[in-house]
Amino acid sequence: MYKDDILDLIKQSPLEIDTEIQITGRPPTMANSEFLTNKEQGDWAETIVFKAVNEYSGDYFAVKYGRSESIAAGDDGFANFYVEYQSELNAIGKRPDILIFKVRDWLFSFLCGSKKNRDNFLER
Repeated sequence: MYKDDILDLIKQSPLEIDTEIQITGRPPTMANSEFLTNKEQGDWAETIVFKAVNEYSGDYFAVKYGRSESIAAGDDGFANFYVEYQSELNAIGKRPDILIFKVRDWLFSFLCGSKKNRDNFLER
């Protein structure tokens, strides 16, 4: 698991890093307008990068990876979402929203991988 690799890197760091931090607390009940504006700007920027890489680069491609829920404090189901998301953050950390790969590296990996993996990918 990648979390073990990260812990190994942290052990090599000269800085004291607390790896036992757990995010806790009650879900917020309201999202203010500044938060919502920042969220919309972040979503917009993510879309721009995603489209730019996939539409204008022959060498790279982008894949959406992070959580894609568009839910904010005050929305129905937010409390459950918040608790689940905090558990995920404590277990594996924050996932990046977009992964960018070199096409040639992915093709090499795809072509050299197992037939089962290729078939599973192609079925999607």
